[in-house]
Amino acid sequence: MSATRLTRALFYGAATLRGVTTTQMRSVCSRCSSCSSLCSQKGAQRDLSLTAAARQFAAPQLKSPVSGVVSSKLRNDILEVKFGDGTEGRLPFVWLRDNCQCPQCFSVEALGRKLLLDDLDIEIQPTEVQESIDGLIVKWSDGHKSEYPTKWLQSRSFMPASRAIHRERYALRKEPWGAEHTMRDFDYNTMMSDDRVLLDWLLTMERKGSAMVRNAPKKDVAGPELIEHIAYVKQSHYGPHSPVINRPNTNNVAFTNAKLGMHNDLPQYEHMPGIIFIQCVAQHPGAGGESIVTDGLFAAEELRRNHPEDFKILSSTDMYFWDKGHANYSWEMPEFYKIAKFPVIRVNGNNEVVQIAVNNAIRDSHMDLPPQEVKKYYAAYKRFHNILYANAMTFKMEQGDMMTLDNVRCLHGREGYEANSERHIESSYLDWDEARCRRRRLQEKFGCFF
Repeated sequence: MSATRLTRALFYGAATLRGVTTTQMRSVCSRCSSCSSLCSQKGAQRDLSLTAAARQFAAPQLKSPVSGVVSSKLRNDILEVKFGDGTEGRLPFVWLRDNCQCPQCFSVEALGRKLLLDDLDIEIQPTEVQESIDGLIVKWSDGHKSEYPTKWLQSRSFMPASRAIHRERYALRKEPWGAEHTMRDFDYNTMMSDDRVLLDWLLTMERKGSAMVRNAPKKDVAGPELIEHIAYVKQSHYGPHSPVINRPNTNNVAFTNAKLGMHNDLPQYEHMPGIIFIQCVAQHPGAGGESIVTDGLFAAEELRRNHPEDFKILSSTDMYFWDKGHANYSWEMPEFYKIAKFPVIRVNGNNEVVQIAVNNAIRDSHMDLPPQEVKKYYAAYKRFHNILYANAMTFKMEQGDMMTLDNVRCLHGREGYEANSERHIESSYLDWDEARCRRRRLQEKFGCFF
């Protein structure tokens, strides 16, 4: 195992997350303005980068006062509790029993539930409840006895504050931007050597969906090497990285010198890549090759606000995306034929936008629609297209620049350039699952995790 892999293995095996109180969250959060959008700092402190904050302050884990459970009341299948610090919790009986922390029901080594759903009675009732400075002891109608630590209960209290904290732990709130946006700059070598800077980049990417990494080495695997420092490269049928050059016998419109409309990469995959790393190895010296970038989240919300019917069409109508071809390089799949199907704007159960999928080159000619609905769909799609371009920014990358974008949110394109140009761009991918995983571990490491 390489030193890098060994270090990563040790790092990922480090101390696991434990629940913390809201009081502790606020105490830790006050030292680091970048750790979450839940921070309450004002003015200039709000804009202080994690890098600066982490270097100004030590990051030991703070201990919250042990408050205990001081009272409890049974009400309609819910155990209402009050903690010694004045906070409250509303704990459903079935949830408490399902999440018993005893060795019979939960593995502290594997951090996983051992209790099987077959053995869970959803009509379970407590027969005795004891409050203490350490938490709760509950005896159940099935004869089982459970103990719950105070801090564990507080961090899962079902109250709005605890739910909001874990919501941010899952994924930070995204901050839409328009044409006036300026990407934050990061240095490639510093990201490779300073985990505080790497965390700052991860937080920036999760919130803003865009950042520019400067001074990347002039080699085609600079992107994959940075990704390997973070987690793992997401491969596609183009391999671990793709030379975006004017190729003979090309297998993708991107690998020509033609103008490319703004797009998200690889919507022909059911699971699109999360973050794209676009490295400029060599730029076209004359006019041409300029990049154009836009925030699909911003455009989607503009469409929802001003044209709700069009938003409904694009978020509820599946479109096909496809890609069929052959390898240009030895590391590519010899032959491929991909088809995926989902809406251009994908929303979750809370009707929040979670994915944008726009790619004119591989948008399929097959449409799973009645013919009389096609023109209405095109009208909605064209309106969204116009909003995307009305709020885009244009610039020209230089050698050593590596643009990083949230690929399921931001779109990128380019101006055409001369066919004989030596312009050379490299692209590679990192999944959001791995990026958020590293972000949470680094937040733990630097003491700015709730």
